[in-house]
Amino acid sequence: MNDEAPSQASPTFWSRLVTGDGLRRSRLHTYGGKRVDAGGLAYLPRAVWSLVALKVGGHWTPSPWLSYRGVRELDRLIRPDWKVLEFGSGMSSRFFAARCAELVSIESDADWYARMRPQLEAFQRCKVDYRLRTEADYADLDDVPDATFDLALVDGLQYDRTAATAVRKVRPGGFVYMDNSDIPYDEFRAGRQTLIDAAEPGSVRFFVDFSPFWLSVNEGMLVRVSEKAEPS
Repeated sequence: MNDEAPSQASPTFWSRLVTGDGLRRSRLHTYGGKRVDAGGLAYLPRAVWSLVALKVGGHWTPSPWLSYRGVRELDRLIRPDWKVLEFGSGMSSRFFAARCAELVSIESDADWYARMRPQLEAFQRCKVDYRLRTEADYADLDDVPDATFDLALVDGLQYDRTAATAVRKVRPGGFVYMDNSDIPYDEFRAGRQTLIDAAEPGSVRFFVDFSPFWLSVNEGMLVRVSEKAEPS
């Protein structure tokens, strides 16, 4: 896979301070150049506090590591009888398991899997199917029928492949949320386009604000899967 970032010189200390990683205009812009609005900027103190709490006290915020406004919308959407699929486990897994009936969570890091597994097994109301995968089979979900899930999260690895799997496995009218939808690498661009192509007209929404532990603007994308979606 060719995942080339835009060509540029190595960022200096000062440019990194302003831009975060040298690939954006400033920490207040997405990689695609969108500037956070006043509503999104209001979440900056929460992001700062989460980072301070982690660095000083070792406290991991229980909030999903996604756009704050994106999480707020997911909280509004999810119903107690929903089935949720996520690629990339973490605080989002706890968030989903507290709100849905069934969760299939895919993880590739064995140490993180061992850390999260006892936490997910503690949920009684939600049926959790937590799977440790290699990179080779990370996006494979052939044992689950198509159109099974009401919601999928595309995160973790292989955004191009997992987006295609999510479109197949989510029912028509269901939702797919993609984290980091603006990152300028081929697999992210491909995943984003797959979701846009599968979305109901007018249903694509972007959430531009901050996320826990990260002092640069985050973009997330939410789409509603069309009745006519035909993923490759």
